[in-house]
Amino acid sequence: MTRGPFQDVPIACTLPSIAEAKVQVERWQAFDADYALSSEHKDAELIVHYAKVDDSISRLRDLVSVERQCCAFVQWSIDESGNDLRLIARGTPAQLSALNVPIPQR
Repeated sequence: MTRGPFQDVPIACTLPSIAEAKVQVERWQAFDADYALSSEHKDAELIVHYAKVDDSISRLRDLVSVERQCCAFVQWSIDESGNDLRLIARGTPAQLSALNVPIPQR
């Protein structure tokens, strides 16, 4: 595997407090409950599919904005080009396994 831009970033959440981390996890759980459709997990990539509506697009953008700052050890992107909304997280298997993003099991 080629070394990517996030290879040497420490695997650690950088939110200022446990309370803020808990709030972020709760936001993900609520978002997943409202919009999650399915997920795919490969060695270096996690893709979560969501229903695509205005609210889900806005909420996912907000969630990913926080994740890009607090979990910078993973490359975060959102694909809005299809019929569904896709969250794409890329990193090493260890980095992806450390994510605090609930993965839907549908």
